[in-house]
Amino acid sequence: MRRLLQIAVTLLLVSCAAAVTTAPTPSIDSAIEPGSSADPSPTRPLPSEGASATIAPTAVPSVGDSLASVQADFDCDGRTDRLQFFARPLGAPRDASILARLTLGTAAVRETTLGSNVDQPNPLIGIADVNGDGCDDAIVTVGRGASTTWTSFLVYDGNDLRQVEEDGKPAMFLFGGSVRHGNGIECRTRKDATEIVARAVSDYTSDFEWDAVEDVHHWSTKSRLVLWSTSRSVIAVSARYAMPTDQDRYWGLSCGNVKLAG
Repeated sequence: MRRLLQIAVTLLLVSCAAAVTTAPTPSIDSAIEPGSSADPSPTRPLPSEGASATIAPTAVPSVGDSLASVQADFDCDGRTDRLQFFARPLGAPRDASILARLTLGTAAVRETTLGSNVDQPNPLIGIADVNGDGCDDAIVTVGRGASTTWTSFLVYDGNDLRQVEEDGKPAMFLFGGSVRHGNGIECRTRKDATEIVARAVSDYTSDFEWDAVEDVHHWSTKSRLVLWSTSRSVIAVSARYAMPTDQDRYWGLSCGNVKLAG
């Protein structure tokens, strides 16, 4: 009886083993799904239709060497602004203009150009309030004659950096001269009117007298002048070819704290 029981158990174990199916060992390719984190070379996602292409920044126009730089308050907001001047870039035509670039305290940038008949090592003469609006302005050189300096003004008019104009053209005034002629510039305020006074003298008609002309210009806007009046006079001197007493008035430049002797 015991032997019959052992035979039955043995037959039962053999039948169970035959019913079990051995699964094959999976390969690496079949074990890792494409695109999963375990995939050694996952498929890269394509850009969506709304994705924008990368645009290279616009190239900044080339400029030449830096000629001058000054800090002042050109827009009267209490913050420091920076005015820079750059020479024409290498290879540019000889009559190319000087670039003036104003960077405001707000980081806004305004630019204009200054025509010049000669190379200017430094076009900036000084800073002063020339139009009476309380803001700083720039007095600049725009050319040179044999003995005189051609002078103009740069102002910020609330929107742009502008060279001062008169009659639709850039305004230019002279100062300097020789022993026979002179030119002077004065910025002044009289009866609540801010003026630019341009004077010219010469002794060509008489060795003992100087013929003098005085033009007074008023501001119609922050960046525009109009000729207000013209007067003529004669300055007598006691000695032949003697210079007038107040030479700075007729040969120099006087605008605010900027004063250049004649």
